[in-house]
Amino acid sequence: MELNFLKKVNNVSYLNQERGGFSSLYLKVRAHENRILTDNQLSQLPYVSPDNSLFKEWSLRQKSAVRFINYLKKKNKPLKILDLGCGNGWFTHKMAKITPRNYVLGMDINISELEQAAKVFANDNLHFVYGDIFALKDHFESSFDVITVNAAIQYFRELSELILLLKSFLTNSGELHIIDSPFYEPKAVSEARERTRNYYSKLGFPKMAEYYHHHSKEDVSEFELLYFPKKSLINRLRGVTDSPFPWLKYTNEN
Repeated sequence: MELNFLKKVNNVSYLNQERGGFSSLYLKVRAHENRILTDNQLSQLPYVSPDNSLFKEWSLRQKSAVRFINYLKKKNKPLKILDLGCGNGWFTHKMAKITPRNYVLGMDINISELEQAAKVFANDNLHFVYGDIFALKDHFESSFDVITVNAAIQYFRELSELILLLKSFLTNSGELHIIDSPFYEPKAVSEARERTRNYYSKLGFPKMAEYYHHHSKEDVSEFELLYFPKKSLINRLRGVTDSPFPWLKYTNEN
């Protein structure tokens, strides 16, 4: 795939001009939450040391990642993949490792994480790009067999607009997957929004709540549900834990 990028710095290609705002605030919040990783820690994800404060969270994300990677492996064919909101690139890297025949593009607007991703995960079939997805409407039409949005959907304000755009990026029978992302019953959205405001205010970063958006299950009603968290009493008694978020798939059948 040919990329018409403006420049390339530290192995990150820029598809449009860099803009500030969210990225610097996001990094400050992650640092306060102890989520900034060393290169070595990043290279091991989704596995983290049991003494890591986020061990429990990553134990759940391991299960989601393994489930999805196994799903892609079963396709047994080369795939062009876009990982939108790729962050530090650990999940993007996992998809590229399935086979060198895959072409995997990780896209984000956080330069710091993209540069770390490009440094830690160097594969010929893996590329990291800076890009505002809404400024690239004519760039990737019918280009990808698989698009993933992993633990990032909450950072997009206009979900319906995003989904419509990503659909146009899919090849015939291409798939859009939303993983490890929260969706709420319509009547619960306001309460969830208030919890978020309280959380970031107590953390000392109230502005961050403006960038964290709460989407209703009705917004993804056309998606197929491939995984749904079960909260049965038996599972709790057995200590069975898994991702609390659904795995959703849309297939382009045009």
